[in-house]
Amino acid sequence: MDGVGEDSELLAAPATRALLADRRFAALWLNQALGQTAQYALLFTLLLVVLDKTGSTVQTTLLVLSFILPSLLLGMPVAVLLDRWRKESVLLVTNLVRVVTCLLLLFFHSEVWIICGVNLVFAAASQFFNPAVVALIPALVPKSRLINANTLYNFTLMSAQFAGIVFLTPLVLKSADENGMFILCAASFAVAAGLTFFLRPGDQAHREARWEGPMFGGIPEDFRASWRALRGDLASVTAMVQLTLSSALVLLFAVLIPRYMQDTLAVPADNAAFVFAPTGVGAIMGLRLLSWFAQSVGKERVVTVGLAGIGLCLLALALVEPLAVLLEHVGVDPEGVGGRGLLVTLTMFFAFPLGLSYALINAPAQTVLHERAPPEMRGRFFTTQVVSANFFSLLPLLLVGAITDLLGISHVLIFIALVVAGAGGLNLLVARRSEELAASDALARKTSAQARDGVVPPVDVDTKERAKLE
Repeated sequence: MDGVGEDSELLAAPATRALLADRRFAALWLNQALGQTAQYALLFTLLLVVLDKTGSTVQTTLLVLSFILPSLLLGMPVAVLLDRWRKESVLLVTNLVRVVTCLLLLFFHSEVWIICGVNLVFAAASQFFNPAVVALIPALVPKSRLINANTLYNFTLMSAQFAGIVFLTPLVLKSADENGMFILCAASFAVAAGLTFFLRPGDQAHREARWEGPMFGGIPEDFRASWRALRGDLASVTAMVQLTLSSALVLLFAVLIPRYMQDTLAVPADNAAFVFAPTGVGAIMGLRLLSWFAQSVGKERVVTVGLAGIGLCLLALALVEPLAVLLEHVGVDPEGVGGRGLLVTLTMFFAFPLGLSYALINAPAQTVLHERAPPEMRGRFFTTQVVSANFFSLLPLLLVGAITDLLGISHVLIFIALVVAGAGGLNLLVARRSEELAASDALARKTSAQARDGVVPPVDVDTKERAKLE
């Protein structure tokens, strides 16, 4: 995206309906929607099952760790193999593996260690699934539609989280218990596996280089090559950091929200889906407004706005108790809206902009990686992002329980808010630096073209004076 014309073309790209008119992309979208909705519903169900069996936050943390450990152990080979295998075949196999894990959970979920063991296999399959979906998008979509395709991907991801956790899990658990959920998820993954047969690579994918060497040979060397390519591009590094931070925040929230429900709101943890439902609504709204945000502040600064919003919302959630006391002093009804209590009402109020702000991070950053990653390295780039998020989340996940016990949930949220705000400030500096470099390159190209045409470019007096001072 070097010019204004290209920026305008991206922002004025065809609507979602045009994307879904392509049968291959529609099949990929349905595959993602079914797979991710079932994935989040299953993981939330397992969290509730483990919490019900043990009543221990430590045990639920172990369950979350069992989901992220495979990415740390398998990250490098998965990243390389994704670029060597047909991604349609990867989606087929991973969905079938996840069908088997659901059936195992159906018959063997009486012990926590069995649940964690099966979850390890499920997580290993999911380690291939999500990067394969993301890496397939630019093979099926022209560059002019990438921002729309990535917005739709993230819209579907947020909707899958919302539908799986807020609607599907409570509905199924109340009507058919966890066994019904395991059967439903197995059926969803089976349908998703069938949809992969409708995925036929487009002409762009056919032009991509095919791997002809040993399938498992040279994996470390290929992984290092992708790291060198990534490190050499400032825009790609920035996008990778943004996506990593976004994913790490989701993992931390998964552990902290049950504790926040108990310690701050004094509400049972299984009501978290209802209390934080506005987060999903806000995320969906944010993705709908993404193009407007990009036109208003520029694509490079949208992520900064999102990070600033997350920081402010986390700070507000950390201070929800003193805010409730203050509002009561000025005459606000302590029963809140609908008699749910002022604390719950304030939390739901701040959850909406939290989700909206979060939605502004992923799609722009993901589009940058799609545009700048070499086609033969896309699998490595996006798997590296997932591995990085899980790696940098590992230590906080291990320590967050003990730190929360020591300092309290409010202090932990304030600390995370400061980290996110700092990341927003750094992102703003990087955006300004990128704009300066782009302007400098544009001026150099214009001067070079004028020199070839024999035209002497005008020099502004102020510019000359500044050059002397420098």
